[in-house]
Amino acid sequence: MRARWPHLDRLPDGRFVVAASRARRYEDANQVQVFDAHGRETSAFSVGDAIEHLLVDEASRIWVGHFDENPVGIRCWSATGRLTWTSDDAGIPGLFDCYALNVSGTTAWACPYTDFPLVDIRPDRSHRPVRVWANRVRGAKAVAVHGERVTFYGGYGEERDRLAHGEIMETSVGPTDVGLLTLPDGSVPGRRRVVGRGSRIYVQAEPFTTWGVFDLSS
Repeated sequence: MRARWPHLDRLPDGRFVVAASRARRYEDANQVQVFDAHGRETSAFSVGDAIEHLLVDEASRIWVGHFDENPVGIRCWSATGRLTWTSDDAGIPGLFDCYALNVSGTTAWACPYTDFPLVDIRPDRSHRPVRVWANRVRGAKAVAVHGERVTFYGGYGEERDRLAHGEIMETSVGPTDVGLLTLPDGSVPGRRRVVGRGSRIYVQAEPFTTWGVFDLSS
């Protein structure tokens, strides 16, 4: 494996995707590696610098959200490196940095900086492949969705471990409740990694050896 500061996910057929978060000069062509179940590299390609999130959906598509050092937004790739969807001209307001990304089935959800809308992306949907709801929650680093309910995790300053719950309405997310995410021992996570997938937000706090799960569906 060549990736530094890697992102990792598993394809439905058992292969694994490993990507370097940064792509610089000689590293660029081999930024993303795909390995089979025996650990053999089957393909390598680039998806662009500054990866904030990388998630694989049930259709084997690789969703990549970028941070602001490469403000290309959100893009979707095949497992062989073919670009299949891009947020260019998708009408997502204020998309400069993909703060939060979630994949549920074959749908991608996002909450990007600077306007922080809730975004539903379904490239296979012929009518309105992208839907956008206005949202008042700022700075969330992860999002979970279950039916018409949504939870945003994180924020700025003292709201770092905030859980902001809401209901998806016609044109906006209506706030319903605010809580605090804590670990099983009652403490707040502190430094952590977070991954949103479907109704769940996975949290890995220092020393980064175990994962905790918040499940909106429960």
